[in-house]
Amino acid sequence: MEEIHIAAQHTNVPLNDFMTRLMAQELPMVDSTTRILVYEELRNYEGPIITSQEELPERIRELMDL
Repeated sequence: MEEIHIAAQHTNVPLNDFMTRLMAQELPMVDSTTRILVYEELRNYEGPIITSQEELPERIRELMDL
């Protein structure tokens, strides 16, 4: 059974619970300029909910070095 985290449910990003938590762990490790670019990419994303790293837009994978 997949765990659900309340904080991850109260976000406005196109990520499922797991990916929201993963990005929340990884984003503090990048510089503020990169973080802003990642936020912009997520804000402009118009596809389905992202459920894995492979589904992240290519630009985000590049910025996050994934």
